[in-house]
Amino acid sequence: MTVPDTGKARRIDALGCVLAGALVLRVLVPILAVLFTADLSVYHTPDTKSYLALAGEMAREGRFARQGEPELVRTPGYPLLLAPGALLGEAELVAISLQIVLSCLTVWVVYQIGRLVFPHPGAALLGALLYAIEPLSVVYCSKLLTETLFTFSTVLFVYYLLRYLAAGGVRELLFSAAALAASIYVRPISYFLPGLVCAGLVVRALYGGEARGRRLGHAAAFLALSMGPVGGWQIRNAAAAGYGGFSAIADQNLYFYQAASVRAAAEGESYYTTQAKMGCGNDAVYFESHPDQRGWTAARRFRFRRREGAGIVMSHPLTYAGIHLKGMMRALLDPGAMELLKLFKLYPQRGGLLGVVVDKGLAGAVGHLARNRPLVFWSSLGLGLMLCGYWVLALVGLVWGGFLRRGPGIVLVLVALYFLVMSGGPQAVGRFRHPIMPAVCVFGGIGLWLSLRKLVGKGATPRAAAR
Repeated sequence: MTVPDTGKARRIDALGCVLAGALVLRVLVPILAVLFTADLSVYHTPDTKSYLALAGEMAREGRFARQGEPELVRTPGYPLLLAPGALLGEAELVAISLQIVLSCLTVWVVYQIGRLVFPHPGAALLGALLYAIEPLSVVYCSKLLTETLFTFSTVLFVYYLLRYLAAGGVRELLFSAAALAASIYVRPISYFLPGLVCAGLVVRALYGGEARGRRLGHAAAFLALSMGPVGGWQIRNAAAAGYGGFSAIADQNLYFYQAASVRAAAEGESYYTTQAKMGCGNDAVYFESHPDQRGWTAARRFRFRRREGAGIVMSHPLTYAGIHLKGMMRALLDPGAMELLKLFKLYPQRGGLLGVVVDKGLAGAVGHLARNRPLVFWSSLGLGLMLCGYWVLALVGLVWGGFLRRGPGIVLVLVALYFLVMSGGPQAVGRFRHPIMPAVCVFGGIGLWLSLRKLVGKGATPRAAAR
């Protein structure tokens, strides 16, 4: 007679409750938003219009273009998610429903990553619970924006990579590579990760003892599968529009954001004023300053902006280093209250606060909110305290459990650091922290579990429990 595993059954029930709670939260927010405002546009952001236009073109015409021209700035990952809704004429309903499902699946993957990182399922369950109620993951399910899809594909990449490192199966590594390639198609910020991961796999093969040749072959397969689709899209861009890069969004950001912030600091002007003078979002102003570019192709203009932007930034490296570092800190600490308030029309879509932060710093922006927008101030304070709790728990789990010296923990930290560094700059806001939060929740769940064990006096030291 087989004795039932009651502990496993309880864990499954508990995980089911966490997933059910995550689902309820993610369904409730968009429903309340539309009931409160009676306006579907609250689900939109300034970037949504371009994604919807591309999704409609893909669904109806089968091509990735805008106004008859090949699209070079956006990539097809997120418009593909929007395409079914665009075809049915229910873009918001279909997209938000899909994003709710993906976000709940992300909660489940966070639990699975926790099981790989730490041997006690209770810690993984607490990590999943933290992600289930994490404000960014809840709010951005209701935004027609890339965050939910991108974070899901990123955690899948990490999950299968950790499974490969634990067991060595090439199938897991190929799943990881495919998920990473998908994430690059959603947001090009992941573009350099395949090379970095491959380098790590090569080092592991060379200095990891036996099976060196097999591991080197695995590294080559990972690079081929993760970068092959990316290279294919670059070939498409070169053939269709004479642009050899993967996405021109980097050129746009370099010129209109990074370079604009440096010019603003050097010339003593406000950030938004400098952007406006440079023609950010206004082709008429841009062509007044560059009349010769009216006859240029889009690809040639993007290449110009890349060169010009890089030249401005490199001419003031210390100035930009400070701007980039402040952006990283903003991505880490911005609680994201304004994005929640925008859903209920309690804050405008373009409130101008980012310019205040870039010009006056974080302390000046806090004072500005306290004086001019008390609702935003108090909302930010509440969510900020919650965010601080996440960071404290994550640090407890990371340091107290000794994960800086253990493989899975190191992988999570390095991937999170990659996104943090890449997200810096004047345009950085709290939503750029979205792909980092699953790792924060994994370590936060471990930190909470270790703290509770310590409080009730169970077990040995935290590091002994981790081992």
